[in-house]
Amino acid sequence: MSRNNRQFAVLGFAIILSSSLILPACGGSSTTAEAAPETTAPEATIVDVPVAKASVGAIESTLEISGTLAPRSRVAVKPKLPGTIDRILVDIGDAVSMGQTIATIDRREIDAQVDASVAAVAVAKAALDTAEAGLASAVLEHDRAKNLFEKGALPRQRLDAAATQHRAGVAQRDLATANLAQANAALRRAREVQSNSTVTSPVNGFVVERNYDAGSTPGDKPIVVVADLREMKLEAGVSELEAGRLRVGMKASVSVQAKPGMTFPGQLAAIAPEVDERNRHFKIDVRVPNDGRTLLSGMYASARIVEATSTNAILIPKEAVATRNGRRIVQKVNGDAVSIVEVVEGLSDATRVQIVKGLAAGDTVFADARRELAAGVKVRGIAESR
Repeated sequence: MSRNNRQFAVLGFAIILSSSLILPACGGSSTTAEAAPETTAPEATIVDVPVAKASVGAIESTLEISGTLAPRSRVAVKPKLPGTIDRILVDIGDAVSMGQTIATIDRREIDAQVDASVAAVAVAKAALDTAEAGLASAVLEHDRAKNLFEKGALPRQRLDAAATQHRAGVAQRDLATANLAQANAALRRAREVQSNSTVTSPVNGFVVERNYDAGSTPGDKPIVVVADLREMKLEAGVSELEAGRLRVGMKASVSVQAKPGMTFPGQLAAIAPEVDERNRHFKIDVRVPNDGRTLLSGMYASARIVEATSTNAILIPKEAVATRNGRRIVQKVNGDAVSIVEVVEGLSDATRVQIVKGLAAGDTVFADARRELAAGVKVRGIAESR
């Protein structure tokens, strides 16, 4: 073998030897990686949720109603007699008292009728006096005739004539008495008509409407309208369920758009005993004192009627309670775990609800019960700012 051939043989052997050493090493590395067990588990997901703590406090259950304020009474003052207004003594905004003169009707014709009635009474009295004098004379004549007849000095014919004259005198007296009574009745009626020419206020209050001036002849409209503004009323309709919870005398807080930031104390004064067939509502009436005349008729107002009050109540947000399978529940948060708790509710207001059973003060609950969390999910509570 030549020198060159020996060199090629040695080089080939070296290459084969190197390959045999490298391949097992590579294969052993792959097997080791596949057989190694997995030692790190994936981290569990933590969900941020809004939470709220059950607190202890007072709560009022209220009913909100709204409507237009009206006076306690509003009286249209009309004349009892037709005729022309002679004077009108009040204007819009004036305070009037019961019996105060509002206006007068031209009464010249009525005064003439009264004068005629007074004269008729005087004539009837004179007629009665004449009849009584005639009767007194007839009585004396009858007594004299009777005495003479009993002594035999007068025939019966003269006695009978005296008796007839006596009866006629009695009839004349009775007729004159009746005529006088009739004349007095006519006079009283004339004076009553005369008094009706003076138009007075039937109530205490303020003039809120005036429709005529002096010289006008009143028509269908009243001369004035008098309203008692010392107390205002707010009428509204409530459902059958709401009416069943209300009682006369319940306190109310009234606010009006025209007086922002101000509230006025009121009271539930009446509940209609019959439902309105048109809307199936019961009418209620809230009264509000208005001695300072701050409230005006026609103002739009809302009233909050306090139905019940509870102190030291366990309170949570209303949104924290949901209905699941016919039960009222909350999602209670303990650390990073959530559990379903059935609760019994009590009073509620616009934002909070009382929990009578199921929670204790300081318990943490999921603040948005509309969102249902998956079973076993871990949470991180974020307190709501209220």
